[in-house]
Amino acid sequence: MRNLLAFSAAAALTVAGLGWYLDWYKIQSTPSYNGHRNVEVDIDTNKIHDDVHKGSETILERGGERLKQTVDKDNKRVDSQAIPSILPAN
Repeated sequence: MRNLLAFSAAAALTVAGLGWYLDWYKIQSTPSYNGHRNVEVDIDTNKIHDDVHKGSETILERGGERLKQTVDKDNKRVDSQAIPSILPAN
């Protein structure tokens, strides 16, 4: 349970830090009446959607290229090896 809590906290901090770095949200604090402070959070959902979409496309392209390289490598390995004859040698 403690590991799950630590993982959740680490994931939340990572997403929060990444979001701040990529300008997914902005936090503004302004003085209000009677000594209070007004905190405003502006979330740019269009930027989040675009960044996630670009990232997923990049991952899929790289994964597809790597899969193709692996399959090609395996095919070359099979093609280059002589298939032994099933009949016994005399």
